[in-house]
Amino acid sequence: MKVTVVQPKYYSGNNPDSVIADFLINKLAEVEKDGIIVLPEYSNAGGLSDPEKELAALPRAAEMLKAASKIAKEKSAYVVINVLERRDGKIKNSSYLFNKSGEAAFVYDKIHLPPSEVKLGVAYGNGQCTCELDGIRFGFMTCYDVYYNEQIEHIAAFKPDIVVIPGYQRGERTDIIRAQAMLTAFRCNAFVARSSYSMDDDEHGGCSMLVAPDGIILKDMGKEVGSASADIDPHQKYMRSAGFGEGLVPNDEFISAGLRPEVF
Repeated sequence: MKVTVVQPKYYSGNNPDSVIADFLINKLAEVEKDGIIVLPEYSNAGGLSDPEKELAALPRAAEMLKAASKIAKEKSAYVVINVLERRDGKIKNSSYLFNKSGEAAFVYDKIHLPPSEVKLGVAYGNGQCTCELDGIRFGFMTCYDVYYNEQIEHIAAFKPDIVVIPGYQRGERTDIIRAQAMLTAFRCNAFVARSSYSMDDDEHGGCSMLVAPDGIILKDMGKEVGSASADIDPHQKYMRSAGFGEGLVPNDEFISAGLRPEVF
């Protein structure tokens, strides 16, 4: 299975949200048959920092979701797309997983909200961040979620195959972004597919990447603009020694066996 992550440029000029949305729709069409493609956070409102403009971009969410559904069906592929939208009378940060028939198989509402989204009036997600589709177990985190180990532990207990992370993290250091993705993959014993924005900066942002279950980075876009892909077996797991001279066990089970919740 080919997994693809997309990284647009963070435009700061006129109508950046429209430019980024067009870029992402064009990239959607490049997904391979039976593959998985992951788009960044705010696909309909990227490049904006003014609350009024972000709210004005909400209607574009429907256009982006329609495009994602169409491509998923045409290519018999999985599409993960994040939008800032108004749903059920609330503003939500939503990551949609479209199945190979173009149907929305799962919607993840972002659990951890930074101050900017709280101020914008975004509603907190209810905690559902895992699903199984066609025998593949998906875990979901969005941008700010990656700082919270309790969500990573929750996903690890689900034993996911792929953790998808639509992100923004425009001001975060690249070494921290890489460390977060690597440690999430290592703890969950799962592939991580992270899609974000190029900030044209060697030290901050960008770093859309694909990481293997053992924490090895397969693809790292740095500040490049475009997309990156890797062929994977989604059910591959990192097997490690259960201790010096012992047999092999899945890495996540080795870690989980030592948990001491009664102490902490």
